Order: sequence, then C-alpha cells, then structure tokens
Amino acid sequence: MIQLRFLFRLVTTHMRMHPGRAVVTTLGIIASTCAVVWVVSGYDALVSQFDENSGKYLGMYDALVVSHGGGPPGSPTATIDPLMIETLKHDAGVLEVNPVSNTRVTATRVKAVPNDDQPTSSLTLLVGDRPPVNGAPPLGPTMVSTPADQAPYDLVDGQWLSKQTDVASAVVSEKVARDMQLSVDDQFRITTFGNQVVLNVIGIVEQAPEAPMLSERRRGRNQNQSQRRNAQIDQRDARELTQSESPIRERTRQQNDADSGADTITNRIKLPSGLTQGIATQAIYVRPEMAAKINGYPTQPHVLQIAFRDTVTSHQFHQAWRQRLAAERPPLKFIDYSVVRSGMESSSKVSGQQSQAWAATGMASLAGIFIIFSTLSMGVSERAREFAMLRAIALTRTQIAGLIAIESFVLGLVGWFGGLLAGWIMVMVGSRLLPSLFASGAILGWGCILLTGITVLIGSAGAAILPAWRAMRIQPLDAMAVPPTAIRSQPWMILAFLGLMLTASTPIVVFLLPISDQWRTWSYSFLAYPMLLVGMILLAPGIVVACESAFAPLLTRALRLDSRMMKTQLSNNLWRSVGATLALSVGLGLYASTQTWGHSMLVPFTPGQWLPDALVAFHPVGLATEDEPLVNQVDGVDANEVMPLAIEQAKFDWGEAGQPKRLRMGGDNGIVCGLDPRLAFGGADPFLAVKFVAGDRESVIKSIETGDSCVVAEDFAMAAGLHLGDSVTLIPPAAENERVQYRIAGIVSLPGWQWVTKFSGVRRHFTRTGTILFASRDSVRTRFHLPRTEFFWLNFANKDSLGGTLADHQALGDSQISEIEAGLQAIAERHAGETFAAEGVGEVKAYRPFARMTATQNVKEAIRMRADGMIWGMSYLPLITLMVMSLAVANTVIASVRSRTWEFGVMRSIGVTRSQLVRLVITETVLIGIAACALSMTFGLIAGWCGVGMAQFGGWFAGPPSFRIPWLQLSFGFTLALTLCLAAGLWPAIKTGRAEPLALLQAGRTMQ
Repeated sequence: MIQLRFLFRLVTTHMRMHPGRAVVTTLGIIASTCAVVWVVSGYDALVSQFDENSGKYLGMYDALVVSHGGGPPGSPTATIDPLMIETLKHDAGVLEVNPVSNTRVTATRVKAVPNDDQPTSSLTLLVGDRPPVNGAPPLGPTMVSTPADQAPYDLVDGQWLSKQTDVASAVVSEKVARDMQLSVDDQFRITTFGNQVVLNVIGIVEQAPEAPMLSERRRGRNQNQSQRRNAQIDQRDARELTQSESPIRERTRQQNDADSGADTITNRIKLPSGLTQGIATQAIYVRPEMAAKINGYPTQPHVLQIAFRDTVTSHQFHQAWRQRLAAERPPLKFIDYSVVRSGMESSSKVSGQQSQAWAATGMASLAGIFIIFSTLSMGVSERAREFAMLRAIALTRTQIAGLIAIESFVLGLVGWFGGLLAGWIMVMVGSRLLPSLFASGAILGWGCILLTGITVLIGSAGAAILPAWRAMRIQPLDAMAVPPTAIRSQPWMILAFLGLMLTASTPIVVFLLPISDQWRTWSYSFLAYPMLLVGMILLAPGIVVACESAFAPLLTRALRLDSRMMKTQLSNNLWRSVGATLALSVGLGLYASTQTWGHSMLVPFTPGQWLPDALVAFHPVGLATEDEPLVNQVDGVDANEVMPLAIEQAKFDWGEAGQPKRLRMGGDNGIVCGLDPRLAFGGADPFLAVKFVAGDRESVIKSIETGDSCVVAEDFAMAAGLHLGDSVTLIPPAAENERVQYRIAGIVSLPGWQWVTKFSGVRRHFTRTGTILFASRDSVRTRFHLPRTEFFWLNFANKDSLGGTLADHQALGDSQISEIEAGLQAIAERHAGETFAAEGVGEVKAYRPFARMTATQNVKEAIRMRADGMIWGMSYLPLITLMVMSLAVANTVIASVRSRTWEFGVMRSIGVTRSQLVRLVITETVLIGIAACALSMTFGLIAGWCGVGMAQFGGWFAGPPSFRIPWLQLSFGFTLALTLCLAAGLWPAIKTGRAEPLALLQAGRTMQ
C-alpha cells in the first residue's frame, strides 16, 4: 500500500508539472465517454420503459389471443373462427371479448390549404396516395377494425368512435397523429386496393410507442425451449379435441374446399399484409362497417382482446383454455402481460439500439486505447533518462511498469467521471433542445455507466501494456546515453513489404481462391479482413515516409519555409508520427470503407438506362381488351411507345436438385414479364435498351417469339448457375398442378430491377422475389391464366422539349407526371364496382380501381434519398471517432514541440520569426493529416471493394461486383480530418511562437 501511494504521488506530481498532455488526454476520454452516453442513453431509456409500455400495449384489456400460424414475411394473418369467439364470450371468467382485425393501408393527410405541402420523402415519392403493395415494407399505419364501445386506451384528445356505422370518422394513435401532423377535426385519406375514403379524426389515443416481438424468431434460447415444451404439452392435450371437430367448423372447411376447387383456374392476387402480430401501435381505429367499405370486403378478426373478471387471473384462464386454443387450426396463442414484457425486450428497435450501444462501446474503446497509448508512449520516450535514474536510485522494473499503469488508469478514471458528468448534461439539455437526436428518450442509467466503465477499463488496460513493457526495458546506464535521432530505412521498408503482402491477400481470398461460399465467408471474416487490418498497420510507416517525401516540399514552399526544416521531421520521430496517423485512421478508415461500400452497392440497385420512363399498373382488376388503346391516347404519353405486358409472380420448381444455395432472399420465386420481343429488343432504338451478356438480339427475339424461351437477369443466372440453353420451370399460382418451362435464350444486365418491382405492384403474391425474366406476352397470358392486361410500360411525350433551368425541368416533370397519372386514373375508374379474387379473402369489390404509375425518375430519386440517409447513418460513429482521435494528434504535436524546444530556441536566436515557427508546427500537423488520409483511403477502397465482392456470397445479391469511388463524400471526410489536424496543432504552435528565445533555450536545457 505504501508503495502504491508513493507511485501515485510520483504520477500526480508529473501531471501537475506537465498538465498540457494530461488535459488533452482527459478531454479525449471525456469525448469518447460522451459518445457512448449519447448512444447508450437511448437504450437505457427503452429498457426503463418496458413495464410502462407493456401496460400501454394491452390497454384496458388483460390479454390477447392471436393466431399462432407462421409463414414467410408478408404472409396473410390467419383469422379466428367465429365459433371460438362466441365460446369465449360465454366463458364465466371473461368480462369482454373485443375481436379486431388489422389491414395494411396507405394514409395521407388532406391538405388544409392548397400550399400545405408535407416534406417529400422516399416513401412519398413511390407510394403517396396509392394503395400499399407486397414488395414495399409496411412503414405506414395499420387500419384496425374494432366494435369496442369504449376506448381501449387512454384518450389524449377528442372522443372514441360512435355507434353510428355510416360516419366517416376514425380515432388514431398518438404516434400516427404525430407522424402525420394530425389533430382532432383534421382529415386524412385512407387507401386500399378496394377503395379510397376521406376520414375525419375525432380522437387520439395513447398507445405504446413500439410493438413487442411476439413471434419466436428473435427470442432467446431459453424462451424458445420453454415455449416448445408448452407447445408439446398443448398438442398432446389437444389431440382428443382435434379428432372430433365441431360440425360447424367441418361444414365451413368443406365449403372452403369446394370454393377452392371451383376457382382452380381463377387468378387470385394477394392483398398486401403487414408484419403486425397482435395489436398495431401505429393504428387507425374504425368501425367494422367502415372497414368493409374501405377494404371492399367484410373484415374477419385477427386478434381478440380479452378482459377478465376480478375473480379470474391470467394464469387460471390460460390453464383452462390452453388445450382448446392449441386445438384450433392454425393454433391460437395466448398473450398476457408477461409475454408482452418479454417481447418488448426482443423487439427490433431494442435489438438495434443494443447493437449501436456495443458498436459505440467498441469504437470508444479503440479511441481510448489510442489516445492514452499515445500519451504514455511519448511519455516513455521523453522520460527515458528519468526512468533510468529512478531505476538507478531505487525503483524496480515492476515499479516502473506500475508507474505507467497508474498513470493510464488515473487518466482513464478522471476522463470517465468527467465524461459521465458531461454526458449527463448533454442528455438533459440535448433531449430538450434537440429531441430528434434522442428519439427514444434519454436517461443516464446503470447500463450507460457500466458500458462507459468497460470502455475506460479496456482502454486504460490495453493502452498501458506496450509503454509499460518499453519502460521496463530501460537500464540504469541509459541515463548517460544519447537517444538516437534518426532511424534506418530498412525497418519501415521491410514492414511495408509485409504489409503489402497481407493487404493483397484480402482481394485474393474474395475474388480468386476457388473455395466454397461457406469457406470463403469464414476465411474473409476470420483471416482475410484481420490480415487487411494488420497489413494497414504495417504499411503505416511507409505511407508516413512517402507522404513526407512527396508533400513536405510542397507545403514548405506554399508556406514560404525552408524545405530543410521539414525534410525528415516525421521520419526522425517515425513511431510517434505513425501512432498519430493510425489514431486518425481508425475513424477515417471506417468512414472511407463505409462510403465506398455503400455507394458501390448502389450501382446494381439503381435503375439503369434500359428502363422506360414509367411502369403503369391498373389495380386490381386490370383493363378490358377494348380499353387498352386508351392508354396510348393519354396526354403526355408517347402514343408510339406504349407496351402492354402480361406479368405474374410465380414460384420456381427446382426439382430434386433443390433451390440454389446463393438464392436465399426471395429465390423461391420470380417475376415473369410477358412482352412483345421485337418491340422490346429489336430495331435501332429498342424499347428496352438492355445489355446482352450472353446471346444476341436477333436470335433471342426469334426464340422468344416461339413461346418457349425467355431472357433472364445476369445476377439471377450467376446465383443459380444457369447458362444459355438451360431451362427454368415455374408453377402458375392459378393452377399449382401445372408447370411452365422456359429455355434460356439470353442473359441481360438489368440494374435496378429490384426497386422497380418493389414498389410497382408486380409482386402480386410474395413480398420478396429472386429475379425478373422476359418471355412472350401471349405465352405468359395463356400459360399463367391471366385474363386481363394489368401492366404497361410507356415513355413520356415531349420529354426533351422542356426548357429552363434544372429546377424548372424538375418542377415541369413532376407536374407532367401528375397529369399523366390523372389521365390513366380516369381509364382505371371505368371498371369501378367490379370484383376480383384475393387470396385468403375471396371476392373483393373494387369501388375505386387504381392506376399506379411508377416513374423511373422517382425511383432513382427515392433510392438516392434513402441510400444517403442509410450510408450517412452508418458513418456517424466513424466520424465521431475521428473527432475524438484528433486529440491524439494534439498529443503528438505537444510531444514534438517539447522534444524540439531547444531546437526552436536556437532557431529563434538565429533569426527565425515567430510566424515561421508557427507555420513549421502547423506543417507537421498537416503532414500527419495527409498521411492519415492516404492510409485511410487505401484501407477504405480495398475494404469497400472486397465488401462488395463478398455480397455475392451472402445470399442477398449474387450479381457481378461493382466498384464506385464516392469522391465527394470522401473529400468531405478528408477535409474534416485535415481541419481537425490543423485545429489540434494551433494551440501548441501559437504557444511556441509566443515564447521568447531565452525561455525556449532554458526549457529545452531542462529536458536534456
């Protein structure tokens, strides 16, 4: 204890004598701790609200009963048998049963005044007032049909739904009101495949901000095992009930089977469904009669809200009903407060916040390690004689190492406490002034304190290892030795060679090694990528020396300095310069790789020049043959460039071989697009200007005209391992006992087909799809039983005659698109009142058919807006790390100034001006920034390129890898890095420039 106290006094005394570096290091730890607090406080806020939000989710009810039937994303939610509802209502322990149904809709606010425009978003461009589609995610509100007499949740404003069923009114959740900027008495437009109705807001209710995860996909292992055991018990207990179904249910099933058999060749579409299991939290509440008018069919209940009598507990009810709930087909699931509370912990938002918290902790730990390491490492170099004298006087090697460790932990602890205080102030003030940065709320909880403590502990411990080892190697006789001032060239050259070898191994593993996808993924994750990181570290000394040789003469000439002053400044203190370069490169390199990977991955998903101006879908009933020519007559449409299509989404029949391994997301189905091949691909100016990767245009046209050939996308062919002459077999959704086979006559490049099909309505049955293929229109109509034409590709008229500026052109284009869509809508409404068949629903009445026009320019703009937001969202933490790491540069400059104090005194004595001295220090900091930019760009381009290459082995994109360097975004990061370096060097430079020559000489003498 006495030894520790003595060592602690030595450390604190040294810090008091040289406070500058300690202050800079402490500020770095404070900044990194604040970054963790900023991210983790949102997670702590979510955790603290689990109990409250679980109660809000159930509202005035005690439990829910939902269908337990699983399926792929977007599968229709199974309805609950009316007989079961009636049986539950007559249970002695049940006070109330409220059957509700969820329907996916599109909702937009009706403008109060003509110029009351809402901000344009990517979703607004592609969806707007149009009905929802299968391909687009359910981002909007959910319409909930409820017969409840009283509000199931606390009313924030207004009143609950009246008993009058013909009133066009609705009650919305607080989140919907906030997102759509709605108040009581406002109006909004609600749209489905069957109708479009304007509703009045009469009330706003308070609901949980997020829905729990009620499915088992994201549950913990123990929870899944428990639920499996319960399910096995339920199934065992329910066997007797399943063997003797009620006569009503048996008659209903027979009727459904009869209807299914009668409609075998009836083409049915699948209405878009959401991912909600349970009660929607973004809800629009309406009466069942109004829901039937909006949907075009009577709604059936998906969820039962149950209130118990005071004498019955949730556990008692579950024990009494678990057999009968399990006997239903599909089984019904009982959800009470405990299940909701558990689901809150597993929700996607909580998982995302948790991932961000750990990412922030990792980045902050790296920042802490580098900042403290730079301080300790430079301190060991400067205090080598001091440590040697301490060794000669009394201290052992262990005590010298203890000095380094104590200094590291003191710096870390002081920075931690300061960071918690600063973080608490940031959370309290920021959540009020900038609530958008704290969308989930913000509190300084124990999780935040724990993770920041882990950050400081890891940073302090990791940073002290190498400096302590170096300090222990100092001998007592080193007090009389003169430290070397230069370094030989061989070491960094050898390191650079090894670094190049390790760096080159990464693209070799990704692009050249003939190994399986699983081994390639494993090798990249655990071998190639770590080798790339090590290679960059080994390359750092060579890049520093190269940047000094290339840019030092240019900078000294620009700043009017003698080039000999900076000729070897970085290389003479190579390891110090390398440490600062690596510190900056942690954040800057991740930023560069994120931007490069993100923008490169955009290339295959951005619509190319092959696409026509727009794809029009007449939903849901299509057009009669006599109405098809009307599309050519719409104002603004080029009458000579309209192509009717026959489109169906069908599953593949892969036979005994099974689905190709690289086709994972939506690879079980594809979109068959029937067209006129000569109009599409023929002539000097084809309608679809696609690039043929395999096959030639003329032979492809002739093959497709025969009716048994097709053209497939390049990415699909690569993923499935298909070539010219191979065949693909599809299953018509209207006749699943039939098979349709096409021979591949051509392979084409179709960049952007994913997003065009995502929002245009061509995904008629499934949320995800694996490809789009082209065949003869007559063949697709006949073999897939498509009675009417629903889709058209078209080009706009006079699109090249729009004059004015770019802004004027965009405004005129938007106006033209609206006018064209209005003309197409008039054609669609000619079929108002007709019915169509929908999967799981039956006959649906289309009160207002829709003409959905997906303009290619809108798709491109929406992709740009969405991608920019996502890529910059991933870049925030690297940029914050870069800002924190800039303090390591300040440490380096302080050390450089201190080590050259005597030299600066001599230079000032022989006539060097204060301004020249300041410019000399600034030149050194800028050179470090340039070296960091060069190293980061090297890492970013290689890591981004290899990341794009690995995408084809991940199962979600298997096309040829693309590579794009985002110069504008990279220049922003590099400019920020150089600016931070300049700012980090200003204070040491100005302080040195203001010192008198005699003071510099005296200070330099004391350090020798």
